[in-house]
Amino acid sequence: MKKFSALLIFILLIPFSVLAHDEEKKKAEDKPDQWTIVHAGTLIARPGEAPLRETSIVVKNDRIERVMNGYIQPEALGNDAAAKVIDLKGAYVLPGLIDAHVHFGDGKYTEKRGEDTGEATYRMLNIIENANKTLNAGYTTVRNPGASGWAVFAYRDGVRDGIFPGPRIFTAAHTIRVGADESDGACYDVSSCKKAVRRQINMGADWIKLYATCSGSKPCGKEHAPSVFLQEEIKAVIETANTHQIPVAAHAHGTAGINDALRAGVRTIEHGSYNDKTSRALFKSKGAYYVPTLSVQDRIVEDYKTATEEMKPVMEAFMETHPARVAAAYKAGVQIAAGSDAGVTKHGDNARELYWYVKIGMSEAEAIRSATIVNSEMLKKESDIGSIEVGKFADIIAVSKSPLEDIEALSDVGFVMAGGQIVKSEIGE
Repeated sequence: MKKFSALLIFILLIPFSVLAHDEEKKKAEDKPDQWTIVHAGTLIARPGEAPLRETSIVVKNDRIERVMNGYIQPEALGNDAAAKVIDLKGAYVLPGLIDAHVHFGDGKYTEKRGEDTGEATYRMLNIIENANKTLNAGYTTVRNPGASGWAVFAYRDGVRDGIFPGPRIFTAAHTIRVGADESDGACYDVSSCKKAVRRQINMGADWIKLYATCSGSKPCGKEHAPSVFLQEEIKAVIETANTHQIPVAAHAHGTAGINDALRAGVRTIEHGSYNDKTSRALFKSKGAYYVPTLSVQDRIVEDYKTATEEMKPVMEAFMETHPARVAAAYKAGVQIAAGSDAGVTKHGDNARELYWYVKIGMSEAEAIRSATIVNSEMLKKESDIGSIEVGKFADIIAVSKSPLEDIEALSDVGFVMAGGQIVKSEIGE
């Protein structure tokens, strides 16, 4: 009887919830359009292509409505609505940057906290703080490969729904890893791996993340270590994710783990420290992307000063090998998708990843392209983000010095617009 009463109440409430939704929709439709004109002195509209000079970007609500030669004024729009004019005539204007590898949930608020001391709740504080640092650094879109609990999903949805400003987030849930303890993400055979992936899909994951090898500090993450998953288990993960058209990212350091994951059809390899000639051929034949997280080198260099004698050879191997193999992959024509591993590195210092790309031989333009055009294609969101073009989200940043001459200019972003909303304005008006 109680179940029937509850069902009856639910049914009776449906019309009211529908009415409330319709009322909110009507309010949104009645809201006047918001127009903004950005005067860009130098516009890098599509990184990798020649910059434009003295250009106006017309923004309507959250999208780019026009890109026009010259500095136009509001009356040129041909409507009665007032338009805000942003003066970036002395600046270098770019599309919002994209970081393909961040961990927003990691940080000080969850240190030494377990489930019984509010870990899940405090994780949201980490996410808010880290996301704000990232957005203010000019990164308007991120991929968060691997998360604990629901907090990052709630934050993602809040940004998407316009409740608060933040970088657009595409996230995985719990990482799929070898384990028989029935905890989230753990699996040990084809059947349990399929089940683990379906759990992440049910949570609302945009991506599935797989540990194809261990951490680089462990024996199962070394250069010649075998894959930790069997090939049929990796395939089961990918096939299950494909049932919902969800791509798979594979954490992989050792060569065998990289190559097994690529053969099975992952979309991205994270870290890829010991990629070899076979890996590079597989990247190209499979159309996979390489997210090298090279800025972790900064952390290794710093931690080396206080490392144990046992760890120093491991760290030396990474310092010597990783940059050289990323350079080899780039020269072989592998698509490099910029991801900083912020969380391991500092949130807000995301552009250090691009500094490292230039250091290993990329041009500044190619490095910027990896964090815009390439990442938008990797995410399959190139119709919405990655460049300043008509119809795309108005994700626009600006710096005072040319990043095409000095990539470190992107470490000091002075203007940020995300989805048409100005969130930082320290240059221009």
